[in-house]
Amino acid sequence: MSTGPLQLALVGGLDVLLCLAYIALNAGLNFTNRWALGVHDFSFPMSLTSAHMLLNPVFLTPVMLLSKAYRNEHGSVLRSSWKALLVIAAFNGIQIALNNSSLVHIELSTNQVVRATMPVIVAIFEALRGSPPPASHLPVLLAIALGVILCVYQTSAKAHEWWGILLVVSSVSLQAAQMSFSGSLLSVKLDSFQMTFYTSPMAFLAIAGPTAMLEGEGFRAYLLTKPMVAVYVMVGTCLLAVVYNIVMFQTIRRLGPVGSAVLGNVKIVVLLVMSRLLMGEMRQWAGRHLIGCLLTFGGAAAYSRLKLLPKADGKTGKKKEK
Repeated sequence: MSTGPLQLALVGGLDVLLCLAYIALNAGLNFTNRWALGVHDFSFPMSLTSAHMLLNPVFLTPVMLLSKAYRNEHGSVLRSSWKALLVIAAFNGIQIALNNSSLVHIELSTNQVVRATMPVIVAIFEALRGSPPPASHLPVLLAIALGVILCVYQTSAKAHEWWGILLVVSSVSLQAAQMSFSGSLLSVKLDSFQMTFYTSPMAFLAIAGPTAMLEGEGFRAYLLTKPMVAVYVMVGTCLLAVVYNIVMFQTIRRLGPVGSAVLGNVKIVVLLVMSRLLMGEMRQWAGRHLIGCLLTFGGAAAYSRLKLLPKADGKTGKKKEK
């Protein structure tokens, strides 16, 4: 059955709306977190992360219980993979808490630049595991690293800014380790709904103790004086994160790896532009910062393309053999 022009237009329109929703939700989540943690006086990043970990499964429960495909797998997944899920959850909870904590000390734009080093750190972990990146990837990885150094390093930086950079570097390193090792830890393939649903309660347990120790007294005092602000920030950002994860999963499934990689780079550019327009960030940036941005995000885009080329060649090769 042939596809008519009207159906093609509807499918294309749906993909455009999905892309716009992905970018809008990602920007909304990042700006809300930055506004709450760095601009407003809600300086409780670990409490915010704990609330997210606690509320994520609550919001996802209807989907996970009503869908037959998910409902029939809960027992088998937990029995076979609970140890792996526990390790992944601990890594994920800590890295999100570290990233949120960095937003108290540095601008969102700086945070995004440092997070773009993900390919470099993943490559380092892969090399430690005996699978170094191909030689063709090294110039791109070096460009990303050099770009981040140009953006981040400045002799006039204050101590709290260096602390924020250290926090986000630690977050990226933990996430890279999680990405590198999760494939070998998990014996079953889980989608983003399942990963969020199963790991969030475990992540909450991993960070609940440090959160209570570091922020418990201050957060209780804030909750007593501004209860509605605390509820709005925690519940609102959590609901936004859940909706974002759902849209992100659908975007990856519809656009495939190439489209998702391109959209990811578009998202970063949009975030940088909006952070300047809406929050007044990047006002002090000089020419070297802009060159660093081009190297970092251009390198990230080129690396995404290099990672996807072997898969495309492999598929082409198989077709030719047939």
